[in-house]
Amino acid sequence: MYANTNRYHEMLNSVRDFLRLYQVPKGLSERVMDYIVSTWSMSRGIDTDKVLQICPKDMRADICVHLNRKVFKEHPAFRLASDGCLRALAMEFQTIHCAPGDLIYHAGESVDSLCFVVSGSLEVIQDDEVVAILGKGDVFGDVFWKEVNLAQACANVRALTYCDLHIIKRDALQKVLEFYTAFAGHFSRNLVLTYNLRKRVRLWRKRLGVSGCIIQDEERDRGKD
Repeated sequence: MYANTNRYHEMLNSVRDFLRLYQVPKGLSERVMDYIVSTWSMSRGIDTDKVLQICPKDMRADICVHLNRKVFKEHPAFRLASDGCLRALAMEFQTIHCAPGDLIYHAGESVDSLCFVVSGSLEVIQDDEVVAILGKGDVFGDVFWKEVNLAQACANVRALTYCDLHIIKRDALQKVLEFYTAFAGHFSRNLVLTYNLRKRVRLWRKRLGVSGCIIQDEERDRGKD
């Protein structure tokens, strides 16, 4: 514990020196420090990847299934997955911790990951307007197992609070689905995206007779663009 505390303070001092040396703006500096402090408080400085690398492959797979158990239990798409399939999927999942204000996706960048929200809340911003709020249990990204081309994000996704996301990369997911063909069909039918970043949301503004009163209706663009 004493060694971990020293390592923590050494890291904070190094980060502060870095921020001062490169004259990082105050707002961004505060975000960096908040992120480091919050991440350390959750992990206690433990490098999960380093621990997993010590373990043999079979044990590593069991640990990964345990770490992703919330995703597998909450989403019906995983219910018919065999033990072998779940273990293969779990080995490909990554966990990321996001701080308030962090952008997970920028509009225009490639959507190469499927993201499961385990905790926290995020907002989806299209054309400077908030079009969706995402929270625990939601899924966003792209249905790239049904599409040939890699999509560009049509909106920004930004963390509103501290968030934990479990993500799996496009290539890794497709590799598992290609091998476990029976599971692939069930997954494709049952995984419902809360927000598909490939699709734009169409916004209509209808002005009423009363001056200054505006109603905004929203509808998902289901392939009409």
